[in-house]
Amino acid sequence: MPTNIKQPTTIEQQIEQLKSRGMIINDESDIHRWLSTVGYYRLSGYWWMYEERYPSCSPRNHKFKEGTSWDQVKHTYIFDQKFRRLISTGIEKIEVAVKASWAQYLATHYNTSHPHEDSSIFKRDVCERSEVQGVKTAFDLLVQSYKKSKEPFALHYKTKYPTINTPPIWVSSLLLTLGELLNWMKGIKKRPDKKAIFANFPFDYKPMQSVLNNLRWVRNVCAHNGRLWNKRTPFVFVPIKDIDSRLIKSSSNNNELDSKIYNTIIAMAEILKTIDPDYPFIYFIKDLIIHSKYINPKLMGFPDDWEVIPEWKNPSPLPRHVIAKKEKRNKRRSKRK
Repeated sequence: MPTNIKQPTTIEQQIEQLKSRGMIINDESDIHRWLSTVGYYRLSGYWWMYEERYPSCSPRNHKFKEGTSWDQVKHTYIFDQKFRRLISTGIEKIEVAVKASWAQYLATHYNTSHPHEDSSIFKRDVCERSEVQGVKTAFDLLVQSYKKSKEPFALHYKTKYPTINTPPIWVSSLLLTLGELLNWMKGIKKRPDKKAIFANFPFDYKPMQSVLNNLRWVRNVCAHNGRLWNKRTPFVFVPIKDIDSRLIKSSSNNNELDSKIYNTIIAMAEILKTIDPDYPFIYFIKDLIIHSKYINPKLMGFPDDWEVIPEWKNPSPLPRHVIAKKEKRNKRRSKRK
């Protein structure tokens, strides 16, 4: 017999249930459309914070706080959609930059197109085929991705070089997920190689790898359209001395960082300032928050005084080189006076 643990409900029944629990619904046609196209269960993650017993899950009576409206829930969902897009764009820029540095350094330093197949550079359990049935190494996954790929660049190498297992590292990097790239990074044998790959990034290789692991989880949430804005990340990165004073510590352990998304934003902003200084990441995040209804930044891990912190106080939408020119111009004008 198929499993059946809960009785399905119609959209109309779902609306009546929300009303009986105290949600104010002024436009039933609007919520009907959202429940039909987004789904009750996905939206429930956004009205949970408006329940009386939030953040407790047990026991959960599903009753809403007095005055809770469908409008609040809808705008919270819309905020999270926009927030995920901004975070996704930032992660994409970081991922592409790391892949480029990984491929460029290893290829030129070792003067070979395939340093990723060299066991003197990488650990064998990363760069060689697995000898254990059912267990795949990073190399196995790359071979598999290459074989399956229908990308023009992959088809070109398969046609021109039919005997190779994987394409050159600068091509192979395009086939890796962020998680797979992290496995290759961890598999590098020599510490100087790891340091050199991240030489043009603001953090050393250990904190960079830790941040990338955090971003891997965040990226997956974004890719699957999951709720992100007030979630705690399961992969908290290690303290980073370069930006330690700007990161929020855990309330339960001052030696650890808080797991809310604020710290991820700060780490991303620092990396983006280095790899793409013309991208006004902080400006976009602040602009979204201050122009969104019902959003409390404290639920994202933001400190109470976040708006007066220098990097948040007056972020500019202008590229840095334009700002620098303006500052020089203003200095010249002030000297003339």
